[in-house]
Amino acid sequence: MTRDVVWVNPSAPVKSAVILMKGHRISALPVLDADGSVVGLVTESLLLGESPDKVVGEVMTRNFAAVDSATTINDAAEQMTRAGASHILVLDGNRLAGIISRSDLIPELGKTFDPLTNLPWSNSLREWAVAALKRGSEIAVIFFDLDNYGKFNKEHGHVIGDRVIQEVAEVIRRGIDPDLDFACRYAGDEFAIVSLRRADEARALAGILQERIAAIKVEGIADGISATFGMSGGRRTREREDIHYAATIDDLITRASKDCIARKPKRVPIEVPTGPSEVAPRPYRAPRLRIKSISITTTGTEASVAVRLVSEDREYVSDVSARATGGRDVLRLVAEATADAASKSLAEEHGIVVDELHTQHTETEYEVITVVATFVSPKGTIQHAGSAIARRGDLHRAVASATLDAVNRLIETAPRS
Repeated sequence: MTRDVVWVNPSAPVKSAVILMKGHRISALPVLDADGSVVGLVTESLLLGESPDKVVGEVMTRNFAAVDSATTINDAAEQMTRAGASHILVLDGNRLAGIISRSDLIPELGKTFDPLTNLPWSNSLREWAVAALKRGSEIAVIFFDLDNYGKFNKEHGHVIGDRVIQEVAEVIRRGIDPDLDFACRYAGDEFAIVSLRRADEARALAGILQERIAAIKVEGIADGISATFGMSGGRRTREREDIHYAATIDDLITRASKDCIARKPKRVPIEVPTGPSEVAPRPYRAPRLRIKSISITTTGTEASVAVRLVSEDREYVSDVSARATGGRDVLRLVAEATADAASKSLAEEHGIVVDELHTQHTETEYEVITVVATFVSPKGTIQHAGSAIARRGDLHRAVASATLDAVNRLIETAPRS
């Protein structure tokens, strides 16, 4: 908000308001009475055609949109939209604290909303959850992850992949109660919901959403769509004391994410039958891939990752970009870029897809990265995990190393097509 607000008295003539607006290049003025209380708002459109000698109090609107300074950006935007207002006043009691215009909100909303799904990003979810905890409410976190999503992009292209994300987002948006739940696109093919419901009610909601996601039909996808959910919270036997709200939210999200991972359906490699005249498929004997370089650049909320792999005298390069609202998004992008570069070393219609990425601390305080990836080919799919220790705190290289560990295992054991 703008804190140093230019204002006008209701007894001032219209010409004074016009001079103030032109001089400060603004299109609205709060109207304050003698004791500093806000009594109205006057805008350029209200002044058009009015006599210069008319007093502001006769043309101002008393039906102005207002919020208090603790209101979130999203709530302020919603109220501004409902009121059809171009400006919204920020009040502390009856006192003017600031003013917000639509142009003030647009860049901020761009940071907090995903343009693909129109769902908020995780930072808005955290704000909502913290506010709920501060009110003394108990919350549950539901974490959704689409199953085999990488396969949609690999087999059908990113247009179909984006359509899947949009359809799932719409199911979640329509399935929640805004008075009880807050949903966001967490990252990639992951969605999160914070709910004021009890644990059993939150789990029932997750089950309903899971069924509705499974019922989604997208043209071009014959196998259907499915999602796995995990949950945490929703129950407490005693009041919290000396709570660190942000840490509590992080802990609940982490637990829900781990619960989701534990519930993920385990893929079984597809066996290729061999008859008397057939030769059993042999494993690939391709040289192992190695990391040559990793380059990461960030601009605002966008991140670009370039990974260069080498195998004997050949190089395979991937350069990918995506929205990244946190370090976890960048790590996922590094894994996906590494898998994409590795895929370029394979035959046509073969590829590597990243399914899961986990970080954990050992008792000796090393950070271990584990990546689960799937080899996709006309003969079927197989899955392997790879791990690496973050040396000198270099998480990005550790993620690439873990991905490559999984990739090399996949290439060595994958069936020929």
